Amino acid sequence: MIRWLFYLPLSLLASVLCYITNPIVLLFCDEDGELPGPLHLWQTWDNSCNPSDIKEIAPDWMLFDWDAHYREYKDTTQILRAWNRDRWFTDCINDDWTITERLKRYLCRLLWLTRNNAYGWGFYVLGATVSPLLLVDQSKNTVYVDEVDGDAWMYKNDAPIISLFGYTLRWKNIIGWKIALGESYDTRAMIANRIAFSIKKEE
Repeated sequence: MIRWLFYLPLSLLASVLCYITNPIVLLFCDEDGELPGPLHLWQTWDNSCNPSDIKEIAPDWMLFDWDAHYREYKDTTQILRAWNRDRWFTDCINDDWTITERLKRYLCRLLWLTRNNAYGWGFYVLGATVSPLLLVDQSKNTVYVDEVDGDAWMYKNDAPIISLFGYTLRWKNIIGWKIALGESYDTRAMIANRIAFSIKKEE
């Protein structure tokens, strides 16, 4: 808990820094969607800045023909291998871009980094290496995880708060570190500090 409380303001500062500088940092992105050197901290640790997932996230007017320009594959890096993690990479297979396509690609990249802001900072700098020895207390809407031999922990809550007129207001909280359950080896978890709400129509 003490380490998380110390890291929390650093995480918030990194988030503010990235929100402000994402538009500029993306100008240094290569064709494969990778940011160089220290700027890699602005990038999501598990993906490039050209993820195929953008096709499900971006509005239609922002989309370009992703499949005509990129192919995606899963691999790892030396650093990630040490933490038993892998990530998605994208290779540019067609470098013939129109000005409009380049603008749309830039906007898609900006949307992706804004949606997943400061992920590299949260993983590489403020993350925790977590052992598989975990104490887990799980119910229908909450999960509490504590590392047996370390100080990493996670509290996740998506419980309903109130329902009115066919809609339900729910917590969408995750604090601590985003610990993956069910692993049989040491792995890396990024810091989490989300305290939010969601409103959904009841089914």
